[in-house]
Amino acid sequence: MYIDTSAIPIRGWNSYDGYGASICEAEVLENLEIFLKKLKPAGYEYFCLDAAWYADGGAEEWSRLAAEGKYRYMHMDAWGRYIPSPERFPSGLKNIADLCHRAGVKFGVHMMRGLPRRAVLENTPVWGTSYHARDLYDPENDCLWCKYWASAKADHPGTQAFYNSEVEYLANGLEVDFIKLDDVTEHPRHVELFANAVARVERPIVLSLSPGNEVWNGTYRAVLPFANMMRTTGDVWDNDADNLRKLERWYALESCNDPRCRLDFDMIPMGGLQVNVPQLDKASLGQSRQSRLSAGGKRTLMTILAMTGSPLIFGGALPFTAEEDLELVTHPEMLACQQACQVGRRMSCFRHLDIRRSVSRVDEYTGWIGLFNTTGIDRLFHVSAEELGLSVWPELTDVWTGQPVTPGENGLWEAVIPANGSCFWKYHILCGRKSC
Repeated sequence: MYIDTSAIPIRGWNSYDGYGASICEAEVLENLEIFLKKLKPAGYEYFCLDAAWYADGGAEEWSRLAAEGKYRYMHMDAWGRYIPSPERFPSGLKNIADLCHRAGVKFGVHMMRGLPRRAVLENTPVWGTSYHARDLYDPENDCLWCKYWASAKADHPGTQAFYNSEVEYLANGLEVDFIKLDDVTEHPRHVELFANAVARVERPIVLSLSPGNEVWNGTYRAVLPFANMMRTTGDVWDNDADNLRKLERWYALESCNDPRCRLDFDMIPMGGLQVNVPQLDKASLGQSRQSRLSAGGKRTLMTILAMTGSPLIFGGALPFTAEEDLELVTHPEMLACQQACQVGRRMSCFRHLDIRRSVSRVDEYTGWIGLFNTTGIDRLFHVSAEELGLSVWPELTDVWTGQPVTPGENGLWEAVIPANGSCFWKYHILCGRKSC
């Protein structure tokens, strides 16, 4: 069943930044316990497992086999559908879903466009049809970066039947409430087919689309009727400079402002990252570490996520996450912006200062302003009301500190913004007219 999430943007946790594709049941339960105590009270309600929950083996085996061009053993049923690894989840994912639901939390998993490559190799039947996996296989459109999934032909009737079967298993067998569907944003026909499968089941399911390297306004228009959220970037990690990449994608997609399908600016890479990656692994995901984002970089990231109304998906391993990170992602005024704002628009971009303004969906005289230093050095800025898109200075409050923000006697606000840093203000237009 399609679920309308337009009123409140998604907030949740995803296992990938913290554990890659090798989280195990004990780690899931440890994170769920902290999630319920620290994040759920602030409206975080989706608890999601990312890639390869159907594969045996941990991070060390994954790394070793990947170096040999091989993959871990992946479990599949007779109908060619991936099922949970009993080695990593001895109690089963249904048990984890039950624990989530009893605690008032929703449960999610990662999936991919197409069908398991093992299904193609074994030519498994498609449930409810006379088709087999090889009938659907589309070798010309295989995923470029994940070889244990295979592409399916969008125009073959067996593909819709396979997605129906897959979603029926996830909804009724595992009681999933959230599906992150990967390698699909460049294939809107597959988005539609998968959304059709979601609409068939009685269980309400959020549909999240990834990745976002190539998405544009046309992608958004194509997927808007079918999905709750669409990624705007590829995977973004714990680097302050990557916030500039988010600013660029934000500007390119700022007209995509329908709350039925939120722009998703990727997970929050704070806390413990890749905590179970072998220390000698030099892969792109890097070594086990604490987030390398600076304090200012973290605030800039959260300002961007809040002012775009992006879903907030915490990615770090919660047992290794400092309290100050959890306080930042549960900051009440930041969350108020994320819930109530329209996607912010650029007001000015001169002298290496990118200024965005977002208007509240519920009060046209209230909104939020973000000032972003796009350089790698601390810089003194002078800002006028006109650069905020206003003719006079409104009432301003710093979101993070709660302190008032006032211009100088010369009518300009002046301050040093640190390298790759930002300011995050809430405004209210006192005279009751937008042009003030």
